[in-house]
Amino acid sequence: MNMNDRIKIKMNKRSGMSMSIWIWVIIGIVIAAFVFAVAQQNIILLLIQLNNQNAVSQYNQIYSMVSEICTMAKGSRDTTEISINREVYALYTSMDNTAPTDSAPYYIENLNKTSGYYLCYQFNVEHEIDKFTCKKTSCNITMTYMGTPRKGSKLDKIAQLSGDAFHYEINIAKTGKDSVLVDAMPVLK
Repeated sequence: MNMNDRIKIKMNKRSGMSMSIWIWVIIGIVIAAFVFAVAQQNIILLLIQLNNQNAVSQYNQIYSMVSEICTMAKGSRDTTEISINREVYALYTSMDNTAPTDSAPYYIENLNKTSGYYLCYQFNVEHEIDKFTCKKTSCNITMTYMGTPRKGSKLDKIAQLSGDAFHYEINIAKTGKDSVLVDAMPVLK
């Protein structure tokens, strides 16, 4: 074997080694991109879950206030402010333990009220397993529908101006022996 053949063999070995390094580099980049995408998805899901927990906390606050006012004398009142994110489809009352109407965005937009013994909420449905939640009260509640109005509505534009959340001033009043009025007015924050 002469010197030229030895140089060719060494060059072939180097280029083969160089090719395997590039394959490992590409595999590493693909794995890193996959790990980054999975981490990003988990962070987004965590943020949605935190927003949902905040919405449930706001719902529980209203439920507690309504239950307390219900036990008081006629004319008793209380007020609070809440913020509802776009993940909440509707916060509403129902005569029985049922899902909100399909017209909920229009009820919300027009500040319509419904009555019932159940105080309920539902998140925007993304999966078949997403359900509404209701709790029974001892008073008949008449309450303004709250939640996400239809896109482009006046309330939707107010939400865009105030951090993409729907802010409400809530006035709760006992209006009769077993009736409570929950009046919600949108506010700009």
